[in-house]
Amino acid sequence: MDRQDYILRMIERLGQALVALRKQILGGKTNSSEVRAAIREAARDGGLDYDLATSLSSDTLLMMVAPGGDVDPGRCWLIAELSYLQGLDEELSEDFGPATASFERAAFLFGMLQPVAGNLAGVTEAKARLEEIDERLASLPPNERTQ
Repeated sequence: MDRQDYILRMIERLGQALVALRKQILGGKTNSSEVRAAIREAARDGGLDYDLATSLSSDTLLMMVAPGGDVDPGRCWLIAELSYLQGLDEELSEDFGPATASFERAAFLFGMLQPVAGNLAGVTEAKARLEEIDERLASLPPNERTQ
């Protein structure tokens, strides 16, 4: 139980930081290099190598977020949310190919999550984030979409 409480506190703390980053991205108050640095820092805070995660195939990424067969919700959520934020930044920079890849990675990971916990501050439930990602993917130029 202590481990689960720790994970939930970590998710909540990171969630708050990522909400602030999302607001900065959508408000145009940061540039892409700052976003990338913040994403890598958040991943490190969560004990992850984001660059490695983004280079993996879906099957290998699955092994990263479910090393024992069961999805680690904290790890899965963090990579999913970071991928989503990267996609937002890429979309707003009109870098649509990478945005598509980031959104699709985020959707894959959010799709593996069950509701994490009630109402953790700053943590958007997977279903709501999936709906938003689907809308964003649908709004990208058709030649950039892979699905």
